[in-house]
Amino acid sequence: MKRSIVWLLGLLFVFAASAGFAEGQKEAAYPSREIELMVPWAVGGGTDVVFRTFQMVLPKYLKAPVIIVNRAGGGAVPGYAEAMTKKADGYYFVAWATPSITKVHMSVCPYDANTFEPVINLVDAPCWILVPDNSPYKTLKDLLDDAKARPGKVNMGNAGAGGGTHMIILAFEKSAGIKFNHVPFAGGGPMVVAALGGHVDAAVGSPPEGVPQIESGQMRSLAVFSKKRLDQFPKIPTAVEQGVDFTLGQWRGIAAPKGTDPKIIKQVHDVFLACMQDEDFKVLAKNAGIMTNYIETADFKKFVAEQDKLYEDIVKSNKLGDRYKY
Repeated sequence: MKRSIVWLLGLLFVFAASAGFAEGQKEAAYPSREIELMVPWAVGGGTDVVFRTFQMVLPKYLKAPVIIVNRAGGGAVPGYAEAMTKKADGYYFVAWATPSITKVHMSVCPYDANTFEPVINLVDAPCWILVPDNSPYKTLKDLLDDAKARPGKVNMGNAGAGGGTHMIILAFEKSAGIKFNHVPFAGGGPMVVAALGGHVDAAVGSPPEGVPQIESGQMRSLAVFSKKRLDQFPKIPTAVEQGVDFTLGQWRGIAAPKGTDPKIIKQVHDVFLACMQDEDFKVLAKNAGIMTNYIETADFKKFVAEQDKLYEDIVKSNKLGDRYKY
């Protein structure tokens, strides 16, 4: 009997040790399959270009493919709503950007600024106003003069109703004392195409949106909403230089489903930070007009909370949307 008990205890110990070893092997092997990164905007938009640029260097630092899946339309709400249904197993991440904060204050959404876990901020890009090369608007003053003469008649394209570019141009309206007719598109890519085709009078985007078209001479920027001129585009004047005291842009980073293992979040953070510091990536980013801005996980979480309050104030002060009672 004693021998049987000893044998049984030994067998249980072997099983326990094997299970622990297997668990350790599983943890050490992450990632063991492809990782999905959802971009809730169209292919060719600013956020999409950012992550496809990172995708070119990710294989150096991550031994599993990162698959980008686009879910365009609806001001990114359908995409983020879908992301809420995904498992927090470390194999699903989402592009977390300015429109994720703006839209929730314009209308009732199934998510808010606290729904996902911020991982890392990658980009900060001031917005700019774009027009096709054959536009009659040669300066910001030309555009503003027309908007003042025809309130609500000048068509201004944006990357989605209630999104970052829409919200930023609404705030710009207040500073400039004018009113546009806002035309939303399913992302920055379709917006730029529409502006090139003359379907809108102008469009508001943020680099890298419009960069290839500006460099090729197909488009020009009337103003950039930054404190100083961009190093990559020193000929483009700021709005401040042209008499409108306004600066604001969009940030773009990564978030994970709530409950994702902090160790995995740290690992993914470190991978993308390594990409940001990679010399090949720096060249690719410069060519694409991507302006990196690293914010680590804890600070990114605080930053998102600050941005959430900023856009709540903008929405309420302008009595925008239908979420709040005015």
